[in-house]
Amino acid sequence: MIVDTFACGRDYALGPLWDRLMPELLELIGRAGGLAEGVYPLAGGVENGGATATVKVDTLRERAEARYESHMRMADIQAVLEGDEYLEVLPLCGGETETENDAGRDLVFYARQPEGTRVHLVPGLFALILPGEAHMPGVKAGGGRVRKLVVKIPADRLLAPSCLR
Repeated sequence: MIVDTFACGRDYALGPLWDRLMPELLELIGRAGGLAEGVYPLAGGVENGGATATVKVDTLRERAEARYESHMRMADIQAVLEGDEYLEVLPLCGGETETENDAGRDLVFYARQPEGTRVHLVPGLFALILPGEAHMPGVKAGGGRVRKLVVKIPADRLLAPSCLR
């Protein structure tokens, strides 16, 4: 997991796709207040080797009502445009009990809910979650609703996180 400000996001050396999508993502973030709910292609969209950003309004849950999820093919950027939420992240060790596995949607949910690393997402911050990391988004922090942005990036198109440029 990487947690940082969008202002520093372009400084990560995560490969050519990251370099292509970050300027477009920063432009979207700059329009946060005027962005309609919907899907926005980045770097040509997933169907063209790029990524997809989705803007949505979510009702937040108490932690006891939330569950961990993971993806095998996609990396996620989780970001809040308005409001705030908690996001928990936990490394997968193997052997976790799955309650649902939808390979077509690249989505796995887990039964066990141990405490992970808790991140307080507020506007201006992002969390990059990679395959091998389970995450529990949408946990109530302050208010009951949040306007957020979720970016799906083909993980095989990213370089392993390394030092900043």
